[in-house]
Amino acid sequence: MKLSKEIIAAIRSEIRKDLYQEAKTILTLTTDKNREDFLEYHNENNGNICCLVLDFAKQDLVKKGVMEQKDNDNFGKPLI
Repeated sequence: MKLSKEIIAAIRSEIRKDLYQEAKTILTLTTDKNREDFLEYHNENNGNICCLVLDFAKQDLVKKGVMEQKDNDNFGKPLI
């Protein structure tokens, strides 16, 4: 899955530069619904919710065995 220019621009706008790659990987591997939600919250100026979308998408990808959660990852960690 190749990310659209709109999603790449949203990542650059909402995510710290050092986290771009992790965000791109998550958005590449996740569902269309999560990508749509990420973009929707970006367009509504809800950057914090964009990060939550990435967290939940990463947790789902880890659960499915598509990604691995590493100690130095920033997204996907339990919120509690």
